[in-house]
Amino acid sequence: MSFSRTTFARRAAATIAAGSLAVLAFTGCGVSGSTATAAGGSEKPAALDEKAPLFKLLPQEVKDKGVLTVATQPDFEPANFTPAGATGIQGYNVDLMESMAKQLGIPVKWEKVPFDQILIGMQSGKFDAAIAGMTDRKKRQEQVDFIDYQWAGTVFMVQKGNPKGITSAVDGGCGVKIGDVKGSDAHRLVEQMAAACTAKGKPATQLISFPNSSDKNLALTSGRIDAIFWPDMAVSVIKRETGDKLESLPVDFEEKVYLGMTFNKKQTELRDAFLTALKAIHEDGTYDEVLKKWDVEVIDLDTPGINLAQK
Repeated sequence: MSFSRTTFARRAAATIAAGSLAVLAFTGCGVSGSTATAAGGSEKPAALDEKAPLFKLLPQEVKDKGVLTVATQPDFEPANFTPAGATGIQGYNVDLMESMAKQLGIPVKWEKVPFDQILIGMQSGKFDAAIAGMTDRKKRQEQVDFIDYQWAGTVFMVQKGNPKGITSAVDGGCGVKIGDVKGSDAHRLVEQMAAACTAKGKPATQLISFPNSSDKNLALTSGRIDAIFWPDMAVSVIKRETGDKLESLPVDFEEKVYLGMTFNKKQTELRDAFLTALKAIHEDGTYDEVLKKWDVEVIDLDTPGINLAQK
């Protein structure tokens, strides 16, 4: 796969050598290699475009604000990340959101937010939308509405040589420590593994939570945890950026899942406007162009929709 040049993971690898942890820090236009400036940056969002194809679909309150506030945690290449030495956010999520917003004629103001604070901010109305690789789940649908725009498969990432002998089965990681970002969906998978292990009289799998992806990846390469869950479309990224110290193996007990951008459940008009915009960038080829640019065609979801997850 071909991805952006420097990412959080490279900084994590550099951290191992330097002995200190680097701290991570999307306005672009469609698929032209956009870089978004997060809140507090020097760039100001552009003006509304009343001539945009779908401008009439925007709720009046959003038109009155003149900008769409979108939350993300920019620490995951190739979806949403900040390269070393940069302040803006890049990734296919940025390009997709900017392309949809362009259809609607609304500029985007990006907010960098810890992953576990996104749903809280969505429910309180602090953000108009969020796009951060969030898995659509029935339980989460009680809090927010999802527009599902991609598939995602899951693998284990383990240290080279798989020293703990982890397997793809649900009871293949008994007694091991699995790391993930606080607020992620990993707890559900670890609970399945722990239950399968204890049923066989083996030690339960443990979940260790971290504030961001770079921290959990550093914990894996340094041996403080034994495995992490990782999207299938970004295996080459983490292997390259951690100095080829890791390898992957399938997760046999997890089906592909829907990932969605999220909206406040009271903002159905805005949600529906963005679903129309998403369908529009499918039809004009922009969606395919973005996926090709970031070499993530594996995530292609031909028929997007609202709250597609059934469990």
